[in-house]
Amino acid sequence: MPKNFSNRLASQDAGLIATLNPTSVTTAEISADTDAGGASVSRNLVHIPVELIDPNPLAPREVYTPEMISARAKDLRDQGQHDPIHVIRNPEYPGRYIICDGWTRVQACTTHKVLPALLAQVHELSLQESAWFGYEQNEGRAQHTDFDRAMFYEKMIAQGETAAELARRAKLPRAMMTFYRAYKKLPDEILDLVRERPLKFSARVAYALHQLHEAAGIRRTLTVATKFAEEDQTVRWLSNQVQAAIHPKQHKVVPTTKHIKYSNGYYKQREDAFELSIEVEADKREAFAQALEALLETVAVKAAPTDQKTAIAAHESPTSASTAADIKVS
Repeated sequence: MPKNFSNRLASQDAGLIATLNPTSVTTAEISADTDAGGASVSRNLVHIPVELIDPNPLAPREVYTPEMISARAKDLRDQGQHDPIHVIRNPEYPGRYIICDGWTRVQACTTHKVLPALLAQVHELSLQESAWFGYEQNEGRAQHTDFDRAMFYEKMIAQGETAAELARRAKLPRAMMTFYRAYKKLPDEILDLVRERPLKFSARVAYALHQLHEAAGIRRTLTVATKFAEEDQTVRWLSNQVQAAIHPKQHKVVPTTKHIKYSNGYYKQREDAFELSIEVEADKREAFAQALEALLETVAVKAAPTDQKTAIAAHESPTSASTAADIKVS
């Protein structure tokens, strides 16, 4: 809207509001200078009582904090309404309107009783197109967050638009839609934190938290997200937390090894395998065998019957008469 038109609109608006009956819609024909092609432009602007303005179910904004609404109420009280809000007619309720752009001002008026009515421009748009109109208006405002955008994209997808179409219309790289769609995958507990600090939780942060939730679950994710917000941690810090959960450091296990040499043999251990080879004198052999067999009973697994026969046959072979005991345990 040209500045000279806005200034003239603001001055005419003050007089119109002062004489307005707040229970009816008042029409004002206000002429701007020229459009881009040099033609004369006129717009039908109407004063609409704020109680006749309904929210847009496809609204591009998700977060309206009490502080935000209170600040807008103060601006309206101190400076009046500079620019018209934008609405479409409510197709289901004749005489009522649906907001396209300006919902913060409507809430400021209804909550803080600043103005009984607001100057509005009525557009002939579908509900979806009215939402896109509001989205484009919000894109130039600092309060428009990634969370707002993401929730708007989900509403449009529910209306049948594809992620690729959304990326094209929103002028985004298609890959960015993956980050925006991560919000929808977050648990409600995390989304509550996002709503409290939407500027802190960008689309990239939402994607990182989604990865963390997939890898470590809700409790770890909620702890990290809370610390990220309350301690004002950096995105790099968050990324490190996510990577630590996705790719935990593998603690190198030092293998247990032991090798003892004796004058009459040796004993080896490596992890869960044991090996013993030792010569036992004849007068000690029976006691050693009994002690060893008792120890083996605590860990050894009984062999199958066929294996037992083989073991017995081997025990009764001539080599068993040797004075050397060669024992392996593995």
